[in-house]
Amino acid sequence: MQAVMTVEAIKAAEQHWAQRQGGETWSLMLKAGQAVARHARRHWPSAHRVLILAGRGNNGGDGYVAATELLSAGLAVDVLAPAGEPRSGSDAQRAQQRFQQRNGTLVDRFDAQQPWDLIIDAGLGTGHQGVLKAPWPALFEQVRALQVPVLAVDVPSGLDASTGQADGAALPATRTLSFIACKPGLLTGDGPGLVGLLLLDSLGVEADAEPFGHFLDDAPAWPPRPANGHKGRFGQVAVLGGAPGFTGAGLLAARAALAAGAGRVVWHTDGSGVQAALATQPELMTAAPDASAQGTLVLGPGLGLGSAADSLYQRYLNPETQGVLDADGLTWLSQQTQIPVMPHWVLTPHPGEAGRLLGCDSAAIQADRCRAALALAERYQSVVVLKGAGSVVAWNGELRFVHPGTAAMATPGMGDTLAGLIAALMAQGQSPDQAAQTGAWWHAYLAWQLAQHQRVVLATDVIAAIARADQYSG
Repeated sequence: MQAVMTVEAIKAAEQHWAQRQGGETWSLMLKAGQAVARHARRHWPSAHRVLILAGRGNNGGDGYVAATELLSAGLAVDVLAPAGEPRSGSDAQRAQQRFQQRNGTLVDRFDAQQPWDLIIDAGLGTGHQGVLKAPWPALFEQVRALQVPVLAVDVPSGLDASTGQADGAALPATRTLSFIACKPGLLTGDGPGLVGLLLLDSLGVEADAEPFGHFLDDAPAWPPRPANGHKGRFGQVAVLGGAPGFTGAGLLAARAALAAGAGRVVWHTDGSGVQAALATQPELMTAAPDASAQGTLVLGPGLGLGSAADSLYQRYLNPETQGVLDADGLTWLSQQTQIPVMPHWVLTPHPGEAGRLLGCDSAAIQADRCRAALALAERYQSVVVLKGAGSVVAWNGELRFVHPGTAAMATPGMGDTLAGLIAALMAQGQSPDQAAQTGAWWHAYLAWQLAQHQRVVLATDVIAAIARADQYSG
């Protein structure tokens, strides 16, 4: 588990490090640039001609240092500074002068005919916010057209390292080498689609501030299954969802709960649901929609908002019950003037549902997904999984970033599957926050693994993979 720090906290850590060095920051830039060169040679050993895009600030300075190191290693290196010279008297200017003193080549334009093997993006770094300004958008369009590997320095240019929002012209990286600590924007929102493979080098700098959150870079453990276990030891899940016309939502949640190891799964459904269960998953138990539900609940997928559904929401959303509230259940919750107390519940909204719960639109949620998730968790005193690229889990002021997943999983029923998976983990004894982290991580990771071999991943594909999860743990 890696600490995730805000951009401001990382800047403060750099300042504290410099103070301990007598106010000198040059050696830190040397470390960063040398790390970039080292990673470039390690991951692209056959690259002989490199183009470095250098901005005017410290990110560009790191690029100039990397250029000098690669030049010394015998590579052909060109540096393009599209926004102009570094600021006078800065470390970046010193790095540029050092590169020129080694007879490094500064080019004045982007030449698409050059046979570059690697492009290093040392353009904008963590200081970027908002819309990219000229000359960057046109340049990045030319770079993308080359289809040459890109190594981003600290953060892909055009990505807001704090929020995960990105300009549409941002430059996607093949790999991103981030420094000191992971930044929130690399792990959620547009970040996962831009960073490529994320690497981290602390540069020997310790950030003393309290982490903003933590990134689960290793697989969370599944609940243990003792050798003498029986189904009665692994809990019960009750799925209340899948009204007529939306039967599949309840069925997917119930099947996911079974695949995740719940001892018994009871799907509260009508006659058509009973037939569907018998045909596709005979291990499921069924009960009438209004029968008393026991165990960990999945409430909302395909349940609707009519009077029958309303009575179920009012009946089960209280401090004594535990479960996962999803889909129609979240819409119902957003319409309530009095907020029910649900300390043992996990809410799993997508950005649109999160917007309804907070009284805003999905664009406002996406503008700062981390803050939105934390606000929802505080408002409802529950655990929140804000779904989407780079899902985040929030509760009681805590924040976790899980596996970023893949666009291949943008298919119907994925949320229903996640709800059933989390509920099964809760039924087996994991706390709501543990179950949310474990479920969200594995849900994204398994889909990502499947996407290595198929263009589109369906919810039923993930359900099958959940039961075989150990095969995907490499």
